[in-house]
Amino acid sequence: MKLTRQAQVLIFTFMIGIFLITAFLLFKPSEEQNQENKTDQYTVQLVGEDVKLQSTYIDSISIEKSSTNYVENKIVLEKGQKVGDYILSSEQTFIKYIKLLGPDEKQKLIKGSKNIMTHYAYTMLLSGDVIEKTNTTTKEKTYEVVNAHITYQQIPLTLLSDNNNVAIANQKKTKEKIVNLQEFINALKDIEKREQMLTW
Repeated sequence: MKLTRQAQVLIFTFMIGIFLITAFLLFKPSEEQNQENKTDQYTVQLVGEDVKLQSTYIDSISIEKSSTNYVENKIVLEKGQKVGDYILSSEQTFIKYIKLLGPDEKQKLIKGSKNIMTHYAYTMLLSGDVIEKTNTTTKEKTYEVVNAHITYQQIPLTLLSDNNNVAIANQKKTKEKIVNLQEFINALKDIEKREQMLTW
């Protein structure tokens, strides 16, 4: 049966309409996509500059444990950790690669000392800037560390025969003193006590 001209036009128009509606539904961006494409805007304020953030004790290395390989050492700032007056909004990890070398054999702690170096103690200090980010829409404030850097120190020491105490030298290597090993380690993990232990 042959369709009339009017029926053919009607069917063709109907098919075009279905095609256009289908195409619109398929390619119309969803509200979720639109929301994802909108990036949050922030204002940034520096609230702490070159702040000492965390100090760590890595290990004490003897000549036997010495290695020329670079070892990955991490400092992790936990979410919720307090830095000054601010609480960090997310966990952040910082890495420093260090060769953990022991002292040469029969090297004196300081000139004229009877103590021969047995170990190098390694300690790291993380410093950086703290920023406050404010979401311009929600006004929510978050805090994070930027421009972070890690310094490390190699501290010569003599592990004494009782294994509970160590002899350490000052930074100029002009004086030495005996300290409890555990107190020495604990001090290197504390930002304030660290300075007292290293500079005297």
